[in-house]
Amino acid sequence: MKIALDYVSVSISGDYYQVSFDSKEDDGTDEITDDPYFLIQRQFEMPDGGKVYIESHDENYIGHFIVNRATLKMDKIHLELKKPKYSNIEIFFKATEKDFKELHSALKTMIPSISVKL
Repeated sequence: MKIALDYVSVSISGDYYQVSFDSKEDDGTDEITDDPYFLIQRQFEMPDGGKVYIESHDENYIGHFIVNRATLKMDKIHLELKKPKYSNIEIFFKATEKDFKELHSALKTMIPSISVKL
């Protein structure tokens, strides 16, 4: 999957981390839409075998997965999941320097092997 999702947000609550890539900025409502999105979550409260939870508008990218390889750049993230099909994801996004630092920190915690290329 290759997709451009302009907005990125990071949420950390105790042992729970979440990074969300969205096609439009969150307006604060709980309205359900059909807009494209990509979500990466990980919890550290209980052993998880190093798996992250991924959710997307595309049903081929929903579930708990091991990330074989991850690369983060200022405008793109590439993930290679340990699964036979639909294993590659490339998301283009826009982030300020401050937002990128927050994104990098959260992803480094969730996926320690992530490679960052500036």
